[in-house]
Amino acid sequence: MKVFKAFLKVLRSKFGAAIIYIVLFFLVGVLMTKSGSDENVWEKSKMDLVIEDLDDTPESRALAEYIGKGNNIVPAFANEDDLTDALYYTTVDYAVTIPKGFSERLAAGETEGIFECRNIHVSYAAANIEMQLEKFVNTVAAYQALGKTTQEASLAAVTALSKEAEVELLQKEDDKKGENSELLTFFRYMPYILLSVIMNTLCPAMIAMNKKDFRYRTDCSGIRPHSYTMQIFGASALYVGGIWAVFMLAGGIINSTMYTGRLWLSVVNALLFALFSAVLAIFVSEFSPSDNVVSVLTQVATLGMCFLCGVFIDQSLLGSGVLSAAKFLPAYWYVRVIRMLDGSLVYDGGEVALALGIQAGFIAMFILLTLLVRRARLTSAVSRRAMA
Repeated sequence: MKVFKAFLKVLRSKFGAAIIYIVLFFLVGVLMTKSGSDENVWEKSKMDLVIEDLDDTPESRALAEYIGKGNNIVPAFANEDDLTDALYYTTVDYAVTIPKGFSERLAAGETEGIFECRNIHVSYAAANIEMQLEKFVNTVAAYQALGKTTQEASLAAVTALSKEAEVELLQKEDDKKGENSELLTFFRYMPYILLSVIMNTLCPAMIAMNKKDFRYRTDCSGIRPHSYTMQIFGASALYVGGIWAVFMLAGGIINSTMYTGRLWLSVVNALLFALFSAVLAIFVSEFSPSDNVVSVLTQVATLGMCFLCGVFIDQSLLGSGVLSAAKFLPAYWYVRVIRMLDGSLVYDGGEVALALGIQAGFIAMFILLTLLVRRARLTSAVSRRAMA
């Protein structure tokens, strides 16, 4: 077990980098899980609004009442410069001036340029106010066409436009989407941190073990290549298992029901992806890349896989071509399991088993590739020695 112990000593020197990644992920992960848990909560934003009614008629007062509802009304400013400053420094979001003669122009059927609007910073809220103004004059025009007077049409428009529909979000009881949203959001973003931590720590350790001086001493000791490889895999599995256990402990803190019902599948899902990250790191290290190359490969693997497979962007928003390509990556199947657990997809036990099996297949494939590369390197080294 000398190789096993030596590899663990090398890994110990990389714990500092791993701890930094883990702590950062916990900080960001907690924020993302909290925001994810409130995804079904919607609240209308309020604007600081200045309404200056120079017409002072029932029609203009009806308009002021309609657009002022749900917003914070700021008293009109004494001069234009003060208003401009307030708009620039966002102490006021929007200013509407209803000019004198508004009611007459409205009665004449005019809908364009019958009030003055001012804002500096473009925003969705400002666009919403403009849409409200447009809806008001169009609704008044519609009521006028039905034979109502301008005053009656204005009051009817306010009444009609002020009605709000009650919306209730329904879900299937067996899906239970949102019940464990914090935990499942935590698991959803885990592939990024697992790949980052494991590749940035395991690869340098493996490269150090593959250096000529260490390998020559190992070869001289009489340790068989097969035993050497198995000890490396065993030490890597112990290290990855420790990182995985830390994340499972954090998941248990977020939600104590992590091992109940179907949620335990997210634990198995994370374990398989952690093992995949480990075998990928071991495979890459067999080519002895430099530290800069390892960093680049890690960024390409983590960011590329997470963007393509639906970790950062939900799979429902990705194109069919992207999803077709993502099926050749294990992160796609990892995310698919999470989506079935959180209710985004209909739960199918057979499909979950398939997704877990495909991830296990990726692990077996990279173990086989690593053994083949190692055997090829050993054969090449023996041939060079024989020729010498």
